[in-house]
Amino acid sequence: MANKGYHKEVNRSKIQKIAEFSMFDDTFMSAVFDGQIQETELLLKIVMGRNDIRVVYSKAQYYISNIYGHEVRLDILAKDHENRNYNIEVQRALAGASVQRARFNAALLDSTLLAKGKGYKELPERFTIFITEKDMFGMNLPSYHAENKITELDNAPLCDGGHIIYINGEYRNIHTPIGKLMHDFFCINADDILDPLLKERVRYLKETKGGNEAVCRLMDELITEELIAKAKKALAEGFSVDTVAKILELPIAVVRELEKQKIG
Repeated sequence: MANKGYHKEVNRSKIQKIAEFSMFDDTFMSAVFDGQIQETELLLKIVMGRNDIRVVYSKAQYYISNIYGHEVRLDILAKDHENRNYNIEVQRALAGASVQRARFNAALLDSTLLAKGKGYKELPERFTIFITEKDMFGMNLPSYHAENKITELDNAPLCDGGHIIYINGEYRNIHTPIGKLMHDFFCINADDILDPLLKERVRYLKETKGGNEAVCRLMDELITEELIAKAKKALAEGFSVDTVAKILELPIAVVRELEKQKIG
């Protein structure tokens, strides 16, 4: 009975967190757009300022491993009908949206986009998009576009297919598409959201049992992934299987399997 009471209390705590989420919380933002073609398409049409985007794939919390160093988990990875790829990140702290992180995310994603045997010119176009709570560059513009240029050719575009875009979360002119979107991103209550599609998606996740369960599952998955990452790091630093299992409260069989993978 005590165990049931514990789980009931944990679930109550999670549901309370869901009630307080806005789309500027990356977990909830992931739930809003994960696998949601229409919602992701709406987001990209606004960010890109074009109406001809047709999304064919949207995946939240997309993990990219890196045997040489730092790994990355993308908030949203999307693909459109012309095989353009989009990595969409939300960041509350400007440090988390540094230009170096944008460069790293872009490089790691690029490394996964070209199939073995394909020529480099077949590398698909890629957009790295950071939606930041604060104005990253302080110019009160709705967005900032970073492109590679050739200095000696009057800053002509390099046309390498790589693009980085920062969206200013502080831009709130609701008479503009980005201002309206940023207004909606900060709304905690579905009734306050202006866009009808996002309003209904947020209402479902916050106000229905099925929606609450979907967000709770995502929260649990992210916690598990974080623990696994910590376990891998601890094992790599020489901690024993028993110690790692005890400290992180992971099943010892799971940690043993991670140790085998490390040795292999």
